[in-house]
Amino acid sequence: MSLENLSLEARDELASLAQTLAENPDTRKDFLRMTKKVKPGMPIPELDIEDHTNRAITASDQRVQALEAKLREKEAMEELQKRRNNLVKKGLVKEDEIDQVEKVMLEKGISNHESAAEYYEYMKQAAKPTPTGYKPSAIKGLNLGAFWKDPRSAARNEAANALADLRKPQRPIGL
Repeated sequence: MSLENLSLEARDELASLAQTLAENPDTRKDFLRMTKKVKPGMPIPELDIEDHTNRAITASDQRVQALEAKLREKEAMEELQKRRNNLVKKGLVKEDEIDQVEKVMLEKGISNHESAAEYYEYMKQAAKPTPTGYKPSAIKGLNLGAFWKDPRSAARNEAANALADLRKPQRPIGL
C-alpha cells in the first residue's frame, strides 16, 4: 500500500493515530505485535526480549515439572517398597507371595497392604466343612426299648425331635 495517493492531512492523521497507538500503554504491545506480523524482519527489541524470556521460562518450567514428576515417582516407589518390606518383616506374607497380595489388592479394591495380606491368608486357608445334619448311624441315637413298648408314641417323639432340629437356626458358613 502506498501513501502517495493520500493528502497531507490524511497522512498526518494516520501518523497521529499510529503515534497515539504506539504511546498508549494499553495498545502498545498489540501495535508492536501487528507491526512485527506485517514486517517480520523488523527488529523490535521490546518484543524480542520478552519473547526470548518467555521461551526460556517455559523451557525451565518444563524441566522443573519433569524433575518433580521423577521425584514423585521415586518417592512412590520407595513407599511401595517400604510397605512390601513391612509385610515381610511382620511375617504376614513371604517375599514370593507379595505379587499375589498386590493382585488381590487390585482385584478387590483394597488399598492397605496389611489388610490385603490378611485377606490373602484367609483365601489360602481351607474352608471348614459345614455340618450336613446327617447322622451316619441313625439307629445308635434311637432308643429301641421305647419302640418295643409303644411304637406309636416313640415314632411321634422322634418326629418331633427331628422337626425341632430342622427348625433350629443354622450358623452361617465360615462362623
